[in-house]
Amino acid sequence: CFISQSAVSQQISALETELGVQLLERTPRGVILTEAGRYLYEHGKQLISEAEKLKQGVQAAAYKSEERFSVAYLTGSAPEYLPRALCAFKKQHKDISVEVYGTGFLNAFADLDSGRADIVLAARSFGDGFEEKYLYSTPCFAAISSMYSCGPQEFLTAADLKELPCIIVAENNDRDAEQRYLREFFGMKNSFLVAASEEEAELMVAAGNGFMLTDNEKSRPGIKKVPFYAGGNRAERRYYLYTDNCTNKYVQDFIQIMLRLCATQQPDEVVE
Repeated sequence: CFISQSAVSQQISALETELGVQLLERTPRGVILTEAGRYLYEHGKQLISEAEKLKQGVQAAAYKSEERFSVAYLTGSAPEYLPRALCAFKKQHKDISVEVYGTGFLNAFADLDSGRADIVLAARSFGDGFEEKYLYSTPCFAAISSMYSCGPQEFLTAADLKELPCIIVAENNDRDAEQRYLREFFGMKNSFLVAASEEEAELMVAAGNGFMLTDNEKSRPGIKKVPFYAGGNRAERRYYLYTDNCTNKYVQDFIQIMLRLCATQQPDEVVE
C-alpha cells in the first residue's frame, strides 16, 4: 500500500517524541540516521525478527493442542483436485477441524517446519528437507488480453511475448524467487508486474497490462488463453505435496486421497 511522505514524517516525529531523542538529521546531502537512530534500526530489526518467531511459536503450540488438520497451498495456484480431496477427507474425519489457507511459497514451508501446516501443496518443487510426493502435471497457457492478436500461431513462447510484462501472483518475500523460477524454467526475459491475487492478475491481463502463465484453461470475458511453449515443448506446471510428518494418520489419509484423485484424473469425483 502507498504511504505518503508526510504520514511517514508524522510517524517518525511521534516516535522521536515518545523516545525523547532525535532519530534523523537533515543535512545538505539529505537525511541521515543519528547514533540513536542507527541503534534503533539495527536492534529493531532483531526485535521484529524475534517477535515474528514468537508469534509462529505461539501459533504452532496452539495448533498442536487441538485435534486439527491444516493444509497450505500457494496463493494463485490451488490444485484443481484440492476441493474434492478436502471433502473426501472431512467425510472420513468428521470430528476434527480442517483448516485450509493460501500463502506465499516461503511462508508455506516455514509453516510446515513450525508445525502450523501438516501439508503443503506447491506448483513447483521445493528441493529438500521435507517428504515430497509428485501429484500431477498440467499444461500451461499464456493468458493475454483479447485486444491482442496472435495471428496464425497456435501457441506462444516467451520470445513472442517479450514486449509484455509477465504478471505474477506473489507475496513480497517471494517475488525474487518467483521471477528466478520463471526465468530458469520458462525462459522468461520479460519485466515483471506483481498482483496480490489471481483475480487481480486476470483483471490486469484484461486491461492489457501484461500476460500471465496459468494452467486454468477456462476463459473469461476480455481474456484469451493460448498454449504456452518453452524450450520447444509444451510448458507444464507440476504439482507436489509436501509434509514433515508422514507417520501421522491424518496426513497419510489425505495423501492417499490426493494420490487416488490425481491418478484417476477426475477432479470432480469424491473419493469415499
